Amino acid sequence: MSDPEMPVVIVGAGPAGACLAYLLASRGISVTLLERQKNFSREFRGEALLPSGVEALHQIGLENILASIPHNVPQAFELYSNTRLVFREKADAIFTDSYQPTFLSQPAFLKEVIDAARAFPNFQVKLGVTVTGLLKTNDRVAGVTFRGADQEQTLPGSLVIGADGRNSIVRRTCNLDARKHGVDIDVVWCKTSPPTFLNDQNLARMYIGRGHLLIAYRAPDGLLQVAWIIKKGTYGELRQRGISEWVEAMAHHVTPDLGVHLRMQRHTLKHPFLLSAVSDRVTRWSAPGALVIGDAAHTMSPVGGQGINVALRDAIVTANHLVPLLQQRHVPDRIDATTKAVENERTPELEYIQRLQAMPPRLIMGQAWWAAAFRETVPRLLRFRLARQLAGRRMRGMSYGHGDVRLQI
Repeated sequence: MSDPEMPVVIVGAGPAGACLAYLLASRGISVTLLERQKNFSREFRGEALLPSGVEALHQIGLENILASIPHNVPQAFELYSNTRLVFREKADAIFTDSYQPTFLSQPAFLKEVIDAARAFPNFQVKLGVTVTGLLKTNDRVAGVTFRGADQEQTLPGSLVIGADGRNSIVRRTCNLDARKHGVDIDVVWCKTSPPTFLNDQNLARMYIGRGHLLIAYRAPDGLLQVAWIIKKGTYGELRQRGISEWVEAMAHHVTPDLGVHLRMQRHTLKHPFLLSAVSDRVTRWSAPGALVIGDAAHTMSPVGGQGINVALRDAIVTANHLVPLLQQRHVPDRIDATTKAVENERTPELEYIQRLQAMPPRLIMGQAWWAAAFRETVPRLLRFRLARQLAGRRMRGMSYGHGDVRLQI
């Protein structure tokens, strides 16, 4: 068993960090989870649990959480091109051999995961603490320094795992350089009361065309969630024009029923904020004594709602490699070799998905002739079920994951 005096230290209690902490603790590994936020009530962006993510949750053993937290399973999906309906498909006709996509409340989800981990005496969590640096012994990471309410403290660890997001201090301090992929979009998120025509039928809608993309669905809290994809760098101009013109611009791109609703609710929009889209991946995931996973290792574009799903798969693969080793004596060289194995196993899927994510913005937002031709031709083809099936196979990795990820511990 691992030495209780030298826990694995996980920095960041997002989906990757919290689920990995649960997996390690449930296998008898001493683990301490550090999180900057005092609670999880702040606005989270990632709500989409795709079939690959739902399957991962089942493998981790936390599938029962969904029943106890706010969530929504859309019953049908509609695609519009320039406000004209291309197709409407029931969810179980699209996802015939898998779990259904689910929108979940990430704050409630993380709280439940951590509460589940608290059942194990070898698990500790410290909320409201800020990691300020890394401890090192003989050029090897040997723990962290963190600041709580009162003073700076140190926490030695057998391994430090950075699951602390795109601005990861673990990644930065270990000089784990990231290769950025150009993303020419940002996302404006807002909520308002749900229109009856979407709420009663539990529809998720996507509007493409005119150089834009807008997605509308019922959020886990029952409100209408709108994700409006805009050209990067144009949000400031939208804000200066005022909320009425901003809403009018959104309403112009959707069907009259939703457009009228947005205009009527323009003064009641909740939680409007900008997600500055980034896509990158570190060139190496580890340094002696340290490993990064989740957004700390690979910030995902919002295209396709991949964030939570690849984070859960990161947690499974990391646990597969680490648990057998950590249940024995700590041998630093073997730990470092194992962290490299995590990177080797996860990189092919992430390369594949990030390539797929780069395509839709170029096709939907692009000004080139071939992008315009795509927007004109493909929606017509997608009216036919065979064309939708072929397109689904091409994009299958986005929904189901690329490669087989199985919990083996």
